[in-house]
Amino acid sequence: MRGFIKIVDLINQWILNFLAILFGGIGLLTIYQVFARYVLNSPLVWSEEVIKYLMIWIVLLGTAVALRKGLLISVEIVLHIVPKLINKIMQVLITIINSVFLFLLVQYGFKILNTIQGQTTGALELPVSWTYASIPVASILALINCVAVLFEILTSKGNSEVDKDGTSIIH
Repeated sequence: MRGFIKIVDLINQWILNFLAILFGGIGLLTIYQVFARYVLNSPLVWSEEVIKYLMIWIVLLGTAVALRKGLLISVEIVLHIVPKLINKIMQVLITIINSVFLFLLVQYGFKILNTIQGQTTGALELPVSWTYASIPVASILALINCVAVLFEILTSKGNSEVDKDGTSIIH
């Protein structure tokens, strides 16, 4: 189990690095878009589309990593009030419910990809499926992270808070 968790953490680190590159690219593209529009008086017709689709990928991939680190918004007051055993049971139940939801997202994400086959975007004429592929890809990564969280919950001894403050999200 520890080997699996280390592999998941390594994948998450790669994803975070990839997201940083995407964010940098979006920042540079946005700056150039403003420069081209107001200084060169020649706006880029494709940049808004690229930025929009990259942001979709960033949000969904970032959500998968945030799930692993316990950084998604949640109401945790009940977990702090109940005894440790019930806390652990509730965490397992929550993780299983998340996993079921993510499994359904994977299934329906692939169905959506089949439905939109052949459609292209407006400005760049790229396949729309490249954008919609973010749903099953990020859901699979989040599902893998859910399994890692479940392993950590079940193998932790008394310490139910495993890096829940996000202090070690970037090592």
